[in-house]
Amino acid sequence: MKSFIIAVPQPKIRRKYKRYSPLKANLKCYFQRYGMLTLFIVILFSGMIFGAVKAGMASPELLNKIDSVFSKFMNVGNSQTPAKTFMNSFTVSLVFMAVLYFSSLSPLGIFFIPTVMFFRGFEYGISSGFLCVNYGLKGLGYYITVILLGAFISSLALVYSSQYCIDFSVSMLFSMFGKGTSDGVNLKIKLGEMTLNCAYMIMIVIFASLIDTGLYYIVGGLFSF
Repeated sequence: MKSFIIAVPQPKIRRKYKRYSPLKANLKCYFQRYGMLTLFIVILFSGMIFGAVKAGMASPELLNKIDSVFSKFMNVGNSQTPAKTFMNSFTVSLVFMAVLYFSSLSPLGIFFIPTVMFFRGFEYGISSGFLCVNYGLKGLGYYITVILLGAFISSLALVYSSQYCIDFSVSMLFSMFGKGTSDGVNLKIKLGEMTLNCAYMIMIVIFASLIDTGLYYIVGGLFSF
């Protein structure tokens, strides 16, 4: 007898391949490396926008009071030495840097550090808004030529320090619950890295204050308020 072999066709297995998206991969890589830095830049700019809007909505009486304070500040600034002008500019940025640093030494720094950055942006925003509302193009020109460059450099220093400070604050929170640090690095090592970074950023703040002082005496004299 002849035997017949019947071949049953096997169903084809379709393999699903995920499409590779370079843009998605690049964005994921970017936010993994610079996500916290980007967040603090957004917080700073949000504070600036909020401050500028608040200055635009201020009552005429309040603007007149701020105007009198600003005029007194300009008169005092013209009569004081460059060293004192430098110290005034440096002290303001140093206070913000100190608040960031000491806030990071507690888990509550997770809430304080973004607030500090927002308030710093609010300060810049309300000053620029006041100058534009009260003095128009002359105020805008003063802000751009005298204030903006030093403010930009010192803000970069604060933003860069903030990501180290909040990282240490998160590590403090993790260690409180016995889970080690957020990335497994010893707290003493992270504290040393944060302190060293803040010291470098203070040097940049000193440079920004020198620029502030130079522009105040070189360009600021061209404006009269």
